[in-house]
Amino acid sequence: MAINPSEYSRVLRQATLFALRGGTVAAKFLLTLYTTRYLGLADLGIYGLLIGATTIVPAIVGLGLTDWITRKIVNAPVAEAVPLIATRLGASAGVHLIVQPIILGLNVALGSPIPPMLAVLGGLILALDHLANEASDMLVARARVYSSALLNFLRAGLWPALVIAVGLAFPATRTLQFLLLGWVVALVVVWAVLAALALAGGRWRHLRFRWRLLRLGVAEGFSFYVKDVSNAVGSFVDRFVISIFLGLELTGVYTLFWSVANVVHSLTVFGVVQPDIARLVMAGQGGDARTFRALERRLQIETAGWAVVLSFCASAVLPFLLPFLARPLLQASLPIFWIVMAATLLRIGADGYGFVLFALQRDRVIATLAIGAALASALLNLALTPWAGLYGAAAAFVVTSGGLFALRYYFSRRD
Repeated sequence: MAINPSEYSRVLRQATLFALRGGTVAAKFLLTLYTTRYLGLADLGIYGLLIGATTIVPAIVGLGLTDWITRKIVNAPVAEAVPLIATRLGASAGVHLIVQPIILGLNVALGSPIPPMLAVLGGLILALDHLANEASDMLVARARVYSSALLNFLRAGLWPALVIAVGLAFPATRTLQFLLLGWVVALVVVWAVLAALALAGGRWRHLRFRWRLLRLGVAEGFSFYVKDVSNAVGSFVDRFVISIFLGLELTGVYTLFWSVANVVHSLTVFGVVQPDIARLVMAGQGGDARTFRALERRLQIETAGWAVVLSFCASAVLPFLLPFLARPLLQASLPIFWIVMAATLLRIGADGYGFVLFALQRDRVIATLAIGAALASALLNLALTPWAGLYGAAAAFVVTSGGLFALRYYFSRRD
């Protein structure tokens, strides 16, 4: 049987993207293991909180503009798309430039509860990583999926390997400060690459900030803003609650187990579903329900298959890995991992149908469900974590993810 060239090309494209995403996820995961083994669970807990902040802060600062602009630039000519992208990035940069000095000043006025160097490095990471992530989303919307994947590898996949290599060679560098410094340097390199891309091909001629587009986007993107903030808070509120009630070491335990499960989530969602988001949006805008549902069905089947295979692999490997980390608390808490993995499978399903609702432009439904999930996650964590410890946090994760999966599926079926 002859191989369909277009199908071969699609499989090769997906394999390449999967490899790039896999390299990024693997590097971040190895950094988590390195931090656990050589820095300690408390430093891993701080790192985990910063990872959560890199999701929550962009959602708050982002003003809901990313999804609104994504729909506008999918089919727009370069002269229209570049000003939208510049406006989007400029707005976020402006908020960081105004708010961060105020926060740093308050930290100093309060006696530096956050060590000054940690506060500066954390602030730089939050700003630069936020903007690089937005630039990556814009590239995906423009169907520049390979460029986005390479950018993400530079942003999150290369520097962990370098930090680990230096740390293994020079024990004095095995500190949280050096780890964060490596992160900052990598983000500076990313922005040098992005500047080169902006200058190439005369794109810089279209770079301009448009206040009218900003005002329109903030007004029309309010549902997206509610969704972004709610999703971010709902996804990471658990580790902040754990840090308050159970301490940084148990935050580190939860961060490690979550990181293992997140490898499965990231490879599945961002390696299978996200590369086709532009096609899904265009199919939803085209009005051909049969074409849209066929594409949706294929994506969901591929997503489910990868999720099952990857979760089985992760679950099989972790018990053999823990003894090498020399942290008895991790082995004593292993049952928590099985619960977190089950919740992650439900989260993958929920995210898949979240993309479907986005393509169908069910913005109010998306926002309403996101608010409900965030409130449920916060309330369940506050109720269960002080009472049941990490088991309570993991149970809250299962209930929230399962409920969101069921509701997103239900509303994606409604006409």
